[in-house]
Formats: sequence, C-alpha cells, structure tokens
Amino acid sequence: MSQIYQLAEVALRNGKQGQPSWLIIKGSVYDVSGFLAEHPGGADLLLEYAGKDASKAFQGAGHSAAAVRDLKQYKIGEVAITTQPESVSKQTLATESPKQTLDKSQKSFLCCC
Repeated sequence: MSQIYQLAEVALRNGKQGQPSWLIIKGSVYDVSGFLAEHPGGADLLLEYAGKDASKAFQGAGHSAAAVRDLKQYKIGEVAITTQPESVSKQTLATESPKQTLDKSQKSFLCCC
C-alpha cells in the first residue's frame, strides 16, 4: 500500500528553507529533490511547482516515454482525496431544493420557547 499524504503536507515540501521538493502528478506524490540538478529543463522549472500539483505542466511539456517511465522512481505516495470533485458538488447543489419561505403559522411551530 502506498503512503498517503495530505495536500497541506505536500505544500510544505516546496524546496524552500531546506525543505525537499515534492510534486503532485495525476494524484501521485513525487520527491524530485535528487533530480533537480539533472532535470533537462533546469531546477527552476521543478521548483516552480514544488509543493503543488504539476499535472498540467507535466502533461503539457511533451515528455518522452522514457521520462514518464523514469518518473516512477521518484514516487513516494499518493495524495489524499479530501474533497469531492467540483462536478459532483455542483450536481448536488443543483438537485437540492431551494429554501422555502415560512408563513406565520409555520414560524410559530418552529419556535422553541
């Protein structure tokens, strides 16, 4: 079983003040601290995404199959799923009924005094 990390924990590993450099790519957490000097695009590019989700940047960079394969050696775990996807939340909100206005007789029924 893979180690599970909270988003806040990954965010602390941003390569600053002696912290390691962790990235999230497609839900997996990678410690790329040892790869900074070797990265063909330079360390600064990795540090820009350290402590963050770099999925879009990684996919958009056009990495080779070898780069994708080599990434696996830096995987240290998975990011915890702490919230529902936005599409689920919007769907739930859309199906909830709106609050109804209470008339005077209903208000007295709800009174606890």
